Amino acid sequence: MEETGRCAKGRCVVCLGACAMDLIIRVPRLPEADEMVFAEGEPGLFAGGSTANIAAGIARIGVRSRFVGKVGDDANGRALREAFVKDGVDVRWLMADPAGRTAQTVIAVDPSGSRVIYSLGGTALLESADEFAADILDGAAALYVGEAFFDVARRAMQEARSVGAQVVYGPGGMASWIGMENLAELMRLADFVLASRAELRAMTGRDEPDAGAQLLLEWGVPGVVATLGEQGAACYSRRPEQNAGPAWAPSFSVDVVDTTGAGDAFASGFISSLVEGRPTAECLSRGNACAAMAIGRVGAREAVPTREELEMFLAARGGVELRGRDGAES
Repeated sequence: MEETGRCAKGRCVVCLGACAMDLIIRVPRLPEADEMVFAEGEPGLFAGGSTANIAAGIARIGVRSRFVGKVGDDANGRALREAFVKDGVDVRWLMADPAGRTAQTVIAVDPSGSRVIYSLGGTALLESADEFAADILDGAAALYVGEAFFDVARRAMQEARSVGAQVVYGPGGMASWIGMENLAELMRLADFVLASRAELRAMTGRDEPDAGAQLLLEWGVPGVVATLGEQGAACYSRRPEQNAGPAWAPSFSVDVVDTTGAGDAFASGFISSLVEGRPTAECLSRGNACAAMAIGRVGAREAVPTREELEMFLAARGGVELRGRDGAES
């Protein structure tokens, strides 16, 4: 199959992280300890992995993307490659390990959309900094780093900064396995750190997102984008023009079907809008719209809207809201 999606100069988002095959089952409720719960309906097999979902989401929205990671040389690895190509993602740097087994997860989803995720492990990440070749960033306007070993992430971010590409970092729960000192170094190399309310609390020990984001800024992180669920999303920055307070965009009200991949959908909308040069508050709002559309559908990657779907969604709701946290227009 042809590996489509090659990046136009200056408009490509390179995504470094993991891809996996997700087995999704629907259950009447999430089980308690030692409890058996029977699945409802047939399980579904979906292409997944957080960074992979973001790469595919960016391409679906209409911005070129390139995925950098690994799979095993097996049926699941080939299926993931084909799924990328179908969405228009450049997979020249998706490496197949002949001795590896493609990463897998099992995800149980209840009627409220809440979920439990079990990782079965497998081959997914670049293992050494030398594997991140400089020409991976050819034509890149931005680099997104998700799941990655410290040395690989640092090399990629340094290379991106040397070619003038913006760097967006989604550390997720990586503080638990790369250490806070290393995590802080990577966050300082990024233009924006994306984090949920729970992730901010885990990284900083601060209960309130505002306090957690401000602490990261004090550590030298240039910008923090916090996803706040029903309260929308906010962007905190050390730039002088942000002295009046963070940019903010409200959430969109939708019926929840499956929350799997909502954060990935937000990242897809935010980063694609950032590359297009939109104002920060508009980037947040379009990210919120993508997340809202994603939680109204089953699956992670398939739930991310296309460009046409996103524009129709926004048009039906009167477009994006561009305002600061205090309600003033921005």
